[in-house]
Amino acid sequence: MRFVDFYRDSRPVISIELFPPKTEKGVGELENRLPKLIALRPSFFTVTYGALGSTRQRTLEIVSRIRHHFGQEVAHHLTCVGASREEITAILTQLQEHKIENIVALRGDPPQGESHFQPTPGGFNHACELVEHIRSCGDFGIAVAGYPEKHIEAPDFDTDLRYLKKKVDAGADVVITQLFYDNRYYFNFVRRCRDFGIDKPVVPGLMPILNTVQIKRITSLCGSEIPEHLLTELAEAGGDERKVHEIGVAYTARQALSLLEKGVPGIHFYVLNQHFHIAEILERIGSALRRDSAVLATDLSSQHPSLRTPESSSPRQNSN
Repeated sequence: MRFVDFYRDSRPVISIELFPPKTEKGVGELENRLPKLIALRPSFFTVTYGALGSTRQRTLEIVSRIRHHFGQEVAHHLTCVGASREEITAILTQLQEHKIENIVALRGDPPQGESHFQPTPGGFNHACELVEHIRSCGDFGIAVAGYPEKHIEAPDFDTDLRYLKKKVDAGADVVITQLFYDNRYYFNFVRRCRDFGIDKPVVPGLMPILNTVQIKRITSLCGSEIPEHLLTELAEAGGDERKVHEIGVAYTARQALSLLEKGVPGIHFYVLNQHFHIAEILERIGSALRRDSAVLATDLSSQHPSLRTPESSSPRQNSN
């Protein structure tokens, strides 16, 4: 199945992102967790690249294992970093040979220590060029990134959305957002996308908090904001890992329920290769939906302003 098939009907799509470990120990840990993650029955997984495509072969190995050993739909990330047009074409040929039908196409981040992206000689400058090339090489499903709080390098929102429109016009099927912790940013972003003529599904990306120091570092790098009330809760938890875990799980479950109440096309979870917290989050979401998600989400929104959704938000925004 390709992305367009997943988001064709009204049922929300749950997907999970993994990353290829850099060490053999990490590979072994992921290998042990994969059956547990598969058992959660997401619609599909995605697997990222390392910096400069450093884990390129490992990404392909993990994607192929998920697809052929577990029989699970999966998307392979692909970036402009560290690869020429010819090298990317060769990767696309490999994906076709492995029967991988979906790609998450990204420009990629500058190497550590560099402030600006520099294209590889003979490579691509922007993700829209990569999308266009992928579309010309085969019948892949293509997802691209969207930024509810604006890409950190973009001078303003309009510039950022113009680039997103180019990616969609080049052939993207779906937009998956960067992580955010205030749902108002997501709904404002969807509204801006529609105003720009971007009519593809916009899928919210959520990252459960596992570690306070870690999430502060991640959000500082990508320009996402942690709401003040959530920062206060985390500060009060101090170094108590059990409390931080409970705060992270509870907040993401509430955030997801509030989004689902408004009919988002799905939720993409950035799980950092862990299993325990996403299993608990999905169980909480499922239990709440089985009770009365509309009432519960309304109550939660009154407690947490950042979980509120605008009254004008469309109940369904995954037009194709």
